[in-house]
Amino acid sequence: MTVFVGIKVNSFYRLTERVFNEVRFPRYFSNFSKKMYGNFTHVFLLIYKEKLNVSYRRFVEICCENNIQRMLCIKRIPHFTTLQKFLQKVGKQAFRKMVRACMKLLNILKSDASIDATGFSLRNPSYYYLNRIDGKMPKASLKTTFVTDNEHKIILNVDTRAKNQHDNKDFIPLVKEVRDILYKIKADKAYDAEINLKYCRENKIEAMIPVREFKQTYQGYGLKAKIGGKCRREMFYGFDEKEYHKRSVIESINSAIKRTLGSYILAKDPKSQEKQAVLKVLAYNIEIIGRRIKIGLFIN
Repeated sequence: MTVFVGIKVNSFYRLTERVFNEVRFPRYFSNFSKKMYGNFTHVFLLIYKEKLNVSYRRFVEICCENNIQRMLCIKRIPHFTTLQKFLQKVGKQAFRKMVRACMKLLNILKSDASIDATGFSLRNPSYYYLNRIDGKMPKASLKTTFVTDNEHKIILNVDTRAKNQHDNKDFIPLVKEVRDILYKIKADKAYDAEINLKYCRENKIEAMIPVREFKQTYQGYGLKAKIGGKCRREMFYGFDEKEYHKRSVIESINSAIKRTLGSYILAKDPKSQEKQAVLKVLAYNIEIIGRRIKIGLFIN
C-alpha cells in the first residue's frame, strides 16, 4: 500500500503548489520581472477563480473580503486585468502539463482509462427567457476531450478545439502523452478507426471500443455486417459489453464538472476560452485529490 507522501496539509493551496512544482513552472519569467507577484500567485488565483466560477471583478472582491493575500504572502490582490494579461501570456500547453502532473499526486502507475469529448457553452443565456420568446438556442460551444481514470475519477489528459471537428482526431495525440501509464482504454463508436486500434495494440494498450457495422453492400442491404480493417473485425467479434460499461464513469465526470464549475466559458478570445476550459479541469482535479486525502484513501 502506498500513501500520499509529502502532503501534510489538506488545502487547495498546498495541492496547487505541489502540481505547480511538479511541472517546474518558473517562479518568474525573467530576472528583470517585477517581484511583487510570482507566477505561482497568478496560477493559483486563476485556478481558484474557476473553482468559485465567478467573473474576474467579483473574484478579486471575494479574495479581498476573505483576506486571501495573507495566505499568498502578498500585500494586495492583483488587479483583475493583471490576471487577464497573465492568462493571455501563458500558453495552453503549460496548463495541460499541470493536468497531466495531477496523476503523480495519486501515484498512479497503471490506469484503466476512458476517453470522450464534451462541449462548454460560449454563452450563458436564460433558457427560460429564450423559450418564452421562441428564441434560438445558442449552438456555439468549445469542444473539450478528456482522458479520465476510471478508478480515481480524475482527468489524466485534456485538449480543446475552438472549431467543431471529429472526435477521432484527438485520440492518438491524447493517448500518446499518457501511454506510459495506460493498460486499458475505453471509448465510444466515434473512435473506432482502424488506426486507433492498431496504435493501442502496438503500445500494448487493451482497447475496448464498439465498432460501427455497415450492412449495406453493393447489391443492397445484406444480412452480414461489412466491417473493414483487421483490428476492427477482431474488436467486433471479441467485444466485452460488461467491461465496456465502465466507460460510464467519464460521463459522470463530465456532468460533475459542468454542475460544480459551470457548463459555460466566460472568456471572449478563442485562445483564452481554451485555457479557461483547461483551468476548469485543473480545479476539478485538485478538488478531487483533496477529498481523497481528507477521507484517508490509499492508492494501490
